[in-house]
Parts: sequence; structure tokens; C-alpha cells
Amino acid sequence: MSQRGSDNRDKWKRWGKIAGGVLVGLVVVVALLFLLGVIGVPDAGVEDNSWGEVDDERIEILTTVWIDNPNPFGIGGDSDVEYEVELAGIHIAEGGATGVGVPSGRGTQTFTTDLRYQQIPPWWSSHLNDGEVSDAVVNATAHTSVGPLSGSPSGTFEREVDTDIEGALDEGFSQFEGTYSGTSTDVRAPDGTAIEPTVEVENVTTRWGEVTENETEILVTARIHNPNAYPIPTPGFTGNLAFNDIPVADWEAGEVELLEAQEGALIPGGETEQRTFLVVMDNGNLPPWFASHVENEEYTRVAVSGQLAMEISGSEVRIPRESEGITCEFDLTTSIFVDQEQGMALEACGTTPIETTTEQLEAAGAVLDLSKTDWWDGLLDGDENNDGGGDGGGDDDGGDDDDGVIGARGIAVDSR
Repeated sequence: MSQRGSDNRDKWKRWGKIAGGVLVGLVVVVALLFLLGVIGVPDAGVEDNSWGEVDDERIEILTTVWIDNPNPFGIGGDSDVEYEVELAGIHIAEGGATGVGVPSGRGTQTFTTDLRYQQIPPWWSSHLNDGEVSDAVVNATAHTSVGPLSGSPSGTFEREVDTDIEGALDEGFSQFEGTYSGTSTDVRAPDGTAIEPTVEVENVTTRWGEVTENETEILVTARIHNPNAYPIPTPGFTGNLAFNDIPVADWEAGEVELLEAQEGALIPGGETEQRTFLVVMDNGNLPPWFASHVENEEYTRVAVSGQLAMEISGSEVRIPRESEGITCEFDLTTSIFVDQEQGMALEACGTTPIETTTEQLEAAGAVLDLSKTDWWDGLLDGDENNDGGGDGGGDDDGGDDDDGVIGARGIAVDSR
């Protein structure tokens, strides 16, 4: 009995040694196959990205991930895939899927997620504050298990997005440069000077001011020369900015802040002064535009329009002309997920209907009654000094100004 038990133990020992040897052999074979690249942990990366459907609430992003399973003989497994999309470091979308099949060989899987509209203003802020340069980045990770092998390979898609919207604004508003004359009137100063103003806009530059997630400042600076003998007001600035016919900024003269000068600050005769206009754009207008940009294969028609205007004792100066403003159109293309050359190209400049009313100019301090200025008073004082004591015209008693009657708008009317 004891002999039989001893034989059984020896038998089990032999089988154990055989099984152990087989197991060690399998491990060695697997190790060799792994080292030779015959089997291994699947690899993964980003194959492609593209835009999907666009509507009022969402923009689809289609991300194709490739998974390469090097294991032969139909040895497959499962993978949990996750990915995220960034623009200028702002997470604009993320997605993934679980239980994705991983057959032998190289295969692809396309996933769909929605861009979050509320992330467009933060992206815009980051984009402009970084000099209108953004990195579009898509990171994908596949948590994969194939038999005894597992891993989390990942891949990255990256592309630089470069725009020059500031340059378009600068070129557009530079069209204000030139010499302009006011409408004719019967206005005469006490010394007989005709009030027929001329305004010279010598240089106009535009740049971004402070940019936050909520608002974007547009700073338009103009050097204005006054060749007249009398002062002129700072002009009112009316304009708009549209992307694909979607207004993203629209302002009246009274809504524009004048920096480093008092509202309605006068420019003395013969002097040249610089004025900076501050326009505030609501970034909440950007998501509808971005949707149109994507829907148009990342193309936008940028339209920059504006008018400078003032009124001087009844003479109207509209720049470039009455009831019209300057306008320039540019073609903007990007290559976030569309393979094309990106850039900003001038299409054309011309005029467009813009009507700046007297009420708007008054709100901006761009209406001047010369009869209420020191210049006008100085002329009156000079007349009084010259006439006081002489007959100077027969009916002048030296104390009254009988050479003319000043009308309600400061217009000198001949009383004879």
C-alpha cells in the first residue's frame, strides 16, 4: 500500500515537472516572439480629423483612431478609446468608446463628438492674446488588452492655426486716410472768415486692446490735421465688423470711448493731434460665426466698415462722404481640420451705406458751434477793440455788435 502511494507521488511529480517545463517553454516562446515583434501590445494613434454636421446647437467633430494589433492567428482583444480636442490650450471637445474590438492587423475606428459652443469665446481670447496663433491638438489613448498583453498606447494630431484679423482691421480703417471738405454754408465768422472746414486724416492704425473671454477691445488710432483757422471737434466714429454676414461688432458714434482726450476734445486750427477710439466687441457673437466658418470649409468673408463724421456750425463733414462709409472685404481661411492654405487676403475696398445722424454725433461730442468757442470770442473782442470810439460803419455805437446778427446755430447773418 505504501509502495503504491509512493508510485503515485512520483507520477504526479513527473507530471508537474513536465507541466512546469511546458509553461516555462511557453513563456520563453512568448518572450522570443515578443522580442522578434511577432506578437506584442497593440499600438494606436490619430489617423484623421474632420468636421461633421453643423447646426444651431452643435458642431460635430469626427476623429478617426487607428489601432495596430501585431498578434497573428486571429488573436484579438478589446480596447477602451478616449480622446480630447484642444484649441490654444482650451478643451473644446472630448469623447471615446468602450469595448472596441481589436482584430489582428491594422484597423481604424471613427468616433463622433460635439464641439462645445461655450468654449469658443475662451478660445478666441487665448488665440488673440497669443498673437492670433493657436495650436489645434487632438490626443487619443487606447487602453487595450489582448490575451495576457495590455497597454495604453496613445497618439497626437497637432497643427498650428494662424490668422491676421487685426491686419484686416488695420488695412480696412486705413482707408480713412485723405483730405475731406465739409458741406457749404452761409456761415461767416465775425472777421468774415467762411466756415467751410477741411479735415486731413493723415494716418490710421488699428490693433487689439484688452481681450477677455467676454469682450474684445478694438483700438483705432488716427492722426488728424486741422488746416483751418478755427478749431474742429474730434470726429465721431461709426462702424461694424461682420464675419460671413454675421455681425460680430456694431457700434454708433455715441457708444465709442475716446481715450487720452476729453469727449469732444477740440483740435486747434493749424494743429495735428492723435485720437484713439475704443470699440468694445461682445464675444458672445462669435459662436454663430464659428459655426458658419466650419460649414464653409473653414472660410470666412470678413467685412470691415466705418465712417468718421463731424458737424461744425452747420457744415457737415462725412468721411469718406455723405451717407457712405468705407468698407473692405477679406477672405479668411484656416486649416484646423481642412487641408488647405491658411491666410487673410484683401478682396476689395469701396464704400457702403452708413448714416451717422446729428443726434449720434452730439452724443459723441462731434458737433461744434463755433460761436461758443474761445476762437469766436477772440474775434469778437478784436472787433470791439477796433470799433470802440469810431463810427466804423455809421450805426455802430462802440458797444453793440451791429455788423451781423448771430443766429441760433452761430451763423452770422448780414443785417444790412
